[in-house]
Amino acid sequence: MKTHRLVTGAVSIALALTMVSTSAFAASVKFTDVPSDHWASSFISEMADKGVMSGVGNNKFSPSSTLTGAEFVTMIVRQFYEDKIGASGDMWYSAFMDVAEKEGILSGTGITAEGTISRYDMAQLMYNVLKAQSVTTSPLSDTSKVADWSSVPSSYRDAVSVCYNMGMLSGIDSKGTFGGNGNMDRAQAAVVMSRLIDVCGDSTTTTPEVPAGAVQILPGDSAITDVKNGTPIEGGYEFDTSGAINAAGTDKYASMNIKLGGKYSTLTFTVTAIDNRIGVAVNSWDNSLHPTLLTAEQLSTFPEPGKPETYVIDVSGINEVSIRVGSRISHATVTNITLS
Repeated sequence: MKTHRLVTGAVSIALALTMVSTSAFAASVKFTDVPSDHWASSFISEMADKGVMSGVGNNKFSPSSTLTGAEFVTMIVRQFYEDKIGASGDMWYSAFMDVAEKEGILSGTGITAEGTISRYDMAQLMYNVLKAQSVTTSPLSDTSKVADWSSVPSSYRDAVSVCYNMGMLSGIDSKGTFGGNGNMDRAQAAVVMSRLIDVCGDSTTTTPEVPAGAVQILPGDSAITDVKNGTPIEGGYEFDTSGAINAAGTDKYASMNIKLGGKYSTLTFTVTAIDNRIGVAVNSWDNSLHPTLLTAEQLSTFPEPGKPETYVIDVSGINEVSIRVGSRISHATVTNITLS
């Protein structure tokens, strides 16, 4: 945990988030066709370490290969229904597909074992798992965030809304297009599965507790005045820095502004880099309508992908702050945002 102090008073400095890209953190399982700088390396290793995904032979993972229905069903069953797996059957996937059928998690899907799985069916399958696991789901309050919502079949709308809003499946472009008829590759599936496990509550994943007496800030809260390149997820935002370039055309960052009104002394938030190391910084402002930069502070030595970093900021007397994250085309989540 990092603790920092923001001191009021005019400072003539500009925020500069150093652009870096680095290899994902080391993990025990490695594949010869997944280099350490592959964008999904950490997720692939995580899923392999957990036994949720395996290679395709000869120490290869084949990250760009299109995902089949049997592969995704196998991932789901290994994670959530391992104790129900019976005899293997005629095909390698027979036992896994049998479990999925018996547990009813294929309901509403058109999944076949050897066919490719669409994003619609992936959403429906995950939605079925969430309900089976008694997870409280949170649908979109504003479906206009999904650019092609009008073309989403009614039978898939509940699943798409929940999976999109809870951060398990995001848009495929800057407009928020869901693209439900499209397919995913094995690398993308590793990321999606990791998010599903987090939402369902993996016993190996710890979430920082909200400090006693603190006010938690969630998407839609009136304290949030501006969000750039951020999408609401469960407990916070996921930021995509690929569409943000500063005036110099170099640095890239995403941000969110939080109105404090001078009423709080401590800001706490957790940043998790997804694919690259990221820079984290906080600006403070004297007035949200006519902002004057008071302070700008680089907070981090660039946390590694998959390793949450929690920051505690002294904001006594501050009216408004801007949390900024950035790196070279990367994604990160900012969650557990509290004021006290």
